[in-house]
Amino acid sequence: MKKLYAGFGVVVLLVVLIMGLKGLNHSQDSKSATLKIGLNPWIGNGLYFIAQEKGFFEANNINVKLESFDDGAIGKQLLNSGKVDVLPITPETVVIIKDSGLGIKIIGMTVASKGADGIIATRDVQNLTDLRGKKVAFEVGSPSHFLLSYFLDQQNLDTSILDVVNTTAPDAGAAFVAGQVDAAVTWEPWLSKASERPGGHVLLSSKTMELFPDMMIIRNDVLESNPEAAAALLRSLFAAIDWINANNDEAAEIIGKNFQISPEEVKAQLATIQWLTYDDNIVSFKSGQPQDLLQKAGDLWLRLDLIRNPISGTNLVDDSILINLYK
Repeated sequence: MKKLYAGFGVVVLLVVLIMGLKGLNHSQDSKSATLKIGLNPWIGNGLYFIAQEKGFFEANNINVKLESFDDGAIGKQLLNSGKVDVLPITPETVVIIKDSGLGIKIIGMTVASKGADGIIATRDVQNLTDLRGKKVAFEVGSPSHFLLSYFLDQQNLDTSILDVVNTTAPDAGAAFVAGQVDAAVTWEPWLSKASERPGGHVLLSSKTMELFPDMMIIRNDVLESNPEAAAALLRSLFAAIDWINANNDEAAEIIGKNFQISPEEVKAQLATIQWLTYDDNIVSFKSGQPQDLLQKAGDLWLRLDLIRNPISGTNLVDDSILINLYK
């Protein structure tokens, strides 16, 4: 009988040790891998610097490396080559990346433009039809291109009426202020700088769009090999958003330091975006809003011959991590 109990005790001890090791491995899964995140110089991406400097990544046991780029095409190349694992980008760019053949999923949304993106133009341009024949700067296949096409499409117009100057959003804004083009599709701070050119003004902005969010895309191979890292990333970012909402002044200082602008400029630009909390995400994903936005972007891009194949917005979304994030 003693031998039986002794044997049973050994078995129990082994089970406990095995379970403990499994739990240890699970808790260290996200820490053992580094997620490389690509960021363009947009105010909404200040969130990632907050999460890094305030220790939210570390608190959630995740290593994060932030990679900056100015050109949207470079961001897509970084993702395709595996040099970054995650990109926060808008729906139309998601569609283009998917059309290139790369396996990706949308796992969450962090911020939406509510006036941070727009069209700036000269005094003589008061509506979209006034752009006919004008020199308009924007990056083809970018969020700026989508925003412009979205507004033109509502009036049964397209970019064929324009003299297109293909350049990045920051360079487009700078070209407009310098008087080199008649209009530009860009983002902050260039919308605020439009008035530096006599007669310069904001013609239209994302403030009037239903939702123009940054969607977090992750490579399928990364998601499948380390879903806990993806979950840790989401938890870190939602915690950072909650912190920003409660600490506006310090957040503006941190973001300003990383973007090399003043806290006052940061606050002015933050007024043109909407942070998307965990609760916002749950409501949005349950309603099918991200899927619908992706479908609209895909349908428009297909009609404009910017992608080769129809896409399914539903198939691009994986909300399983989001739904189970705090369970």
